[in-house]
Amino acid sequence: MNKIELRDILISWLALSVAFMFLFEGVGIPNIKTLLSYLFIVAVSFLSHEFGHRQVARKYGLQANYKMWPQGIILALISSMFHFLIAAPGAVVIRQGIFIGTRRKLRDISLKISIAGIAVNIVLGLFLIVAYFFTGIDILYLAAYINIWLAIFNLLPIPPLDGSKVFYYNRKIWALSFVIAILIFLIIYL
Repeated sequence: MNKIELRDILISWLALSVAFMFLFEGVGIPNIKTLLSYLFIVAVSFLSHEFGHRQVARKYGLQANYKMWPQGIILALISSMFHFLIAAPGAVVIRQGIFIGTRRKLRDISLKISIAGIAVNIVLGLFLIVAYFFTGIDILYLAAYINIWLAIFNLLPIPPLDGSKVFYYNRKIWALSFVIAILIFLIIYL
């Protein structure tokens, strides 16, 4: 990880943490416990999502680095003040270089890269809500909610979100992922 990627990740993480805090707690100065809770939850949720994409891409020999989108950070912060959140602080950018293989294989790899971050959030969300049901620890509930929220948001089939790529490459996988994420959301919400 180079210095620019580290800077982009840190800025995106901090901004997304504040945006989620504004969304769920309202705009204002939080107490230290609330701030630290959101910083921790978003670190796990956001970083796991982005590193999921990055590691799958690297597994296939592709160069992949996180790149911040400054306009997306501003959009996230402003939208969260109005009780909705457009969470698009950046993305893992993949440089494909030379690829030897069929077009179908390239599509399969692209699908795996695109679904990786979403799958991480779904698995984390499911694990966290089960842990919450057994322990009653409130931060686990919030972490589950944020992970499933990120999965559903990223599954929207709107470019440049991951869901648009998954929908394009394989609609059955997109539909299955979306249904699973919605079912977990309903378990959390109800």
